[in-house]
Amino acid sequence: MKRNIQIIFSAGALGLLSGMVTSLLSARALGPAGRGDLAIILLWPGVFAMLVALGIPQANRYWVARQPESVSALFSNAVIFTLIAGLAALGLAELIVPHLISERNSEVMTLVRIFNLKIPAALLCDLMIGLLQGGRRFRWVGVIRGVFPLIQVGIYLALWLGGGLTVWSAALTLLGLEVGTTLFSVSAVWYEFRPRWQPRWAAWKMAFGYAIRYYPGILTSFTTLRLDQMMLSGMASSVAIGLYYVAVRLSEITTVLASSVADAVMPEVAASERAKDAVQLLFKSLRLTLYTFLVALIPLWIGAPIILRVAYGTDFLAAAGTLRLLFLASMIWSASAIVISGLNGFGHPGLVTISRLVSAVVTVAALLLWLPSRGIVGAALASLAGYGAMLVVALYGLVHRQQINLWECLRPRWDDFPIDKLKSNFRFRFLKSRNSEA
Repeated sequence: MKRNIQIIFSAGALGLLSGMVTSLLSARALGPAGRGDLAIILLWPGVFAMLVALGIPQANRYWVARQPESVSALFSNAVIFTLIAGLAALGLAELIVPHLISERNSEVMTLVRIFNLKIPAALLCDLMIGLLQGGRRFRWVGVIRGVFPLIQVGIYLALWLGGGLTVWSAALTLLGLEVGTTLFSVSAVWYEFRPRWQPRWAAWKMAFGYAIRYYPGILTSFTTLRLDQMMLSGMASSVAIGLYYVAVRLSEITTVLASSVADAVMPEVAASERAKDAVQLLFKSLRLTLYTFLVALIPLWIGAPIILRVAYGTDFLAAAGTLRLLFLASMIWSASAIVISGLNGFGHPGLVTISRLVSAVVTVAALLLWLPSRGIVGAALASLAGYGAMLVVALYGLVHRQQINLWECLRPRWDDFPIDKLKSNFRFRFLKSRNSEA
């Protein structure tokens, strides 16, 4: 598992670093208003792809880990599902999305319609990634999450240096990369598993039985994560959206470790034969993640205005207070992500749904209360409240179902830190240095 976490973390860090560079380039080239327009264009296709997926990518991940022999049927069903659901979602988005983003200029409205073509590609890519993760083929997932964002950096940089980085060129670049990512993910599944064409109704029922319990949790989780941006796209100016999006991107720096750990923990817990070992693995992962966050949070909190001024320019300094709140919210979200990965691995997607439903309710209530009066700061406060509710409910559900002593699992312990190993390595290197000098 350590190797898988390293692969996912390295890819996630590379992808996040690439995202930060592209965010910086686009913010410098487009300004707050242009950055807000680009955020509006990119937002809704991802929403529709998630809605139409019905939780099947997560079900594929679970069942491939539990029953590797089912991969051919799950692959075949995924292709058929994409053709039916993906094209239906594309048509629905073309009708609905223009009415959700308020009045925007003609360029933005045209690009919104063009970028909807991403929906079927994103759906198929998510389904393939679920198969790869379930089979613990994390190298391919690492390439998808790390290399393709790096290609985006190269294209954005070339456009920026040539003075051609516009809302139009940025959106079309991302659409082309989405298609390339999808083709690569299908090729990776084909290379690793050599799936036969075996569409099976029994496999669909098996996957859907898991997915239907997991799907409400996805909806509520997405509500907690993205409802702020969805409401801003219909209520706020492009400048406010641009400021908020930059703050969100910066706060996501701190979530890459937790996302990597959560992706690796879920199949390991699902495949574990002893519940006690799975619980120890889960909570050690959680403790180590929290230690890392506590070390990083203080300098990030203090340096928020400096980060914005140096990276994005003085036009984005108005997002400093929002960024600080989102840094804190990201720590709480990260803890929740790891706990939820454990619940999914133990086969309790219903509890995940409950925790995310509570979070969504809290988030919606907080947004309705704070967004009109406090703007983007209110949106950040709503995220903080929603993530906190999700963590509390998910922890309670895990403790109750697995009969866990919460304090015993969460309390810091010396064996979390490889002090003895570090000492041994230091002594070895010291003695080796002395011997070489002699």
